[in-house]
Amino acid sequence: MTIHKQISYLYAFFGVFMLGCGAVAVDVAGEQAQTALITGIAGGLLALVAGHFLNRRHRWGFLLGAGEAALLTLLLGWRAGTYFIRLLEMVQQPQDTAATQTSGMAFLVTTAMLVVALLTLAVSVMFAKQVLAETK
Repeated sequence: MTIHKQISYLYAFFGVFMLGCGAVAVDVAGEQAQTALITGIAGGLLALVAGHFLNRRHRWGFLLGAGEAALLTLLLGWRAGTYFIRLLEMVQQPQDTAATQTSGMAFLVTTAMLVVALLTLAVSVMFAKQVLAETK
């Protein structure tokens, strides 16, 4: 199996994972997770499109997938940092425990999305030369 097909499967997994995380975030945090839902849906669909077209040997599918992973790494890193700071403030001041749990779950879901985006980006960068040689 060629490397571009393996990377296309990685992008497909990344897309399904992002869609799933968006759904889990809404289930856990309710209406507070609208940005996670939007990120999950948009990121998931873009990754699925990138994986599909990379599987058909289109170079722009790889560029789309790697670029999306890079942008989501930056976006999700920023969001995870802000969630972490907010969570630390909530823990230091006695407040509603339900709000603290909701913020904690939002932080965990965002961090999971960040880790998978970072791994997708790392694999894309590692194999970029071979994928670009195989695609047109």
